[in-house]
Amino acid sequence: MEIFYEGSDITEMVQTRKCTSRDTAGNRCDSLDIEFENAAGWYRWGPKEDDRIIVTHNGYDTGVMYVNTILPENGRFRIFATSLPCAARVKGYQSFTGKTIEEIMRACAMSSGMDFQIFGIDGHTVIPYIQRENEGCAAFLQRMLKLEGAALKCVNGKYTAIGISYAQERSAHQTIEVRADQAGMEYMRSGKAYKSLTVETPYAKATATDGAVPSSHSSITINDAPARTDIQAGRWARGLLLDANRKCETLIMPSDFNIGYTSMTRIDVEGSSDATGQWLIEEVIHDFINLKSTPTMHRCLLTVR
Repeated sequence: MEIFYEGSDITEMVQTRKCTSRDTAGNRCDSLDIEFENAAGWYRWGPKEDDRIIVTHNGYDTGVMYVNTILPENGRFRIFATSLPCAARVKGYQSFTGKTIEEIMRACAMSSGMDFQIFGIDGHTVIPYIQRENEGCAAFLQRMLKLEGAALKCVNGKYTAIGISYAQERSAHQTIEVRADQAGMEYMRSGKAYKSLTVETPYAKATATDGAVPSSHSSITINDAPARTDIQAGRWARGLLLDANRKCETLIMPSDFNIGYTSMTRIDVEGSSDATGQWLIEEVIHDFINLKSTPTMHRCLLTVR
């Protein structure tokens, strides 16, 4: 494991007791929790908020993390860092009229001192109206992207939009054999999938359906998504139904340290268990001290129309 602090390799200068990273997408940003011996030594270094820290191991790279919290504890020094700098966490109001997804992401990136990139959705799609409502830029972008069937990932100083369908339909990065009695594996079904979801506003109305869900399952109507056209309402209905239904199945599967486990990566599971099939990683916790990786995945959902 190598640790870089403000561009300097400090690996040989510190005694690391704990180091875990959370690689995630959606409602949480990537984070790093690291604990060192010798708190007094760290005080002399003068660490401060938004200092940059990167951890690497055997080809895995956390990307740039920004110091968020510093906690001296019992002679030790604990740093909690996230992939968002402080400016990105400032809440505010802002309205966007007739702007594309790309233009909205660019505006939020400039406000946060970050960059942006888009994968798997059309950045030129025009959103007639949407408002940032006392939210940080990241929280606002995630809310907007969920409507568009995408997720926000913040990595290496960039707001990154990743289409869920695009990620699900990519080739599997790894294929894993799983037994029904495999130690540590957790397979969960939570909640009941919706048969359909309708977005309805004073200006527009459209319904999306999930072809894999029986007609006996319930449907839901969303009235607070500010769609202005039927086309937009249909797109947002599909995005919201995809977000809701794909989270009904979850697989948690601890393993040895695995650099191939990253959020929004496709994994295929083989074997005789209920977990057999295609999965998309939601988040991974990497433990750099004990060399363990724990991915949390949702089953790929390709039946929303």
